[in-house]
Amino acid sequence: MSSLPTPTARRLTKPSWKDTRLLIGILLVLLSVVIGALAFRAADDRVGVWAANAPLTPGESIDESDLKRVDVQLGDGSATYLRSDQELPEGAVVDRELRAGELLPRSAVVSPLELDVQRVPVRVDPVSLSNLTKGSRVTVLAPPAPAPSAERRRSDERPTYEVVARRVTVYALPKSSGGVMGTGSGSAAILVVPKDLVAELLSLDDKDHPIKLVIEAGSPEKKD
Repeated sequence: MSSLPTPTARRLTKPSWKDTRLLIGILLVLLSVVIGALAFRAADDRVGVWAANAPLTPGESIDESDLKRVDVQLGDGSATYLRSDQELPEGAVVDRELRAGELLPRSAVVSPLELDVQRVPVRVDPVSLSNLTKGSRVTVLAPPAPAPSAERRRSDERPTYEVVARRVTVYALPKSSGGVMGTGSGSAAILVVPKDLVAELLSLDDKDHPIKLVIEAGSPEKKD
């Protein structure tokens, strides 16, 4: 009886860079990574636009230090806002109130000559300043101006206050002293008002009966 031939054992060999299957596998992995990256980039149509770093009030000049870049995905709506890769016009100001983090609309950036508002310092009752901050919108109250021939109002007389203007923006408030906002019978605050109200507001400036400000609903308030 003849013996059967014994098969020779095959040794395992390390894969070589010349192995076609290994090269194909590497190419497939790289291809999938590239395709995935391209697909993600195509789906991500975010653009960089400018947003306010801090509250801005009408008439306030701005440069890039007042703004921060925000990447947003707005589709066709992105054209409404000023892109961060575009330079601001020289001497640009904003014509409306912007809150911190709010995107900067193109239409809000104007020349100072286009503004229809003006900053006015007025004496304000310190009691009405407690919850106000820069950017607060307020209703302005003041006693009616006396007629030229009328007897001057006595300092101890309590006048009736009337609404002078609504949705007026606070630009600046008196600095606090000893924890109390303002001093004396009236402290100067700077308001942003329509130009046609400037003369009237200044005529109501009365140190004995200062203007009162009432914050409007939904307006920015002082944070404790």
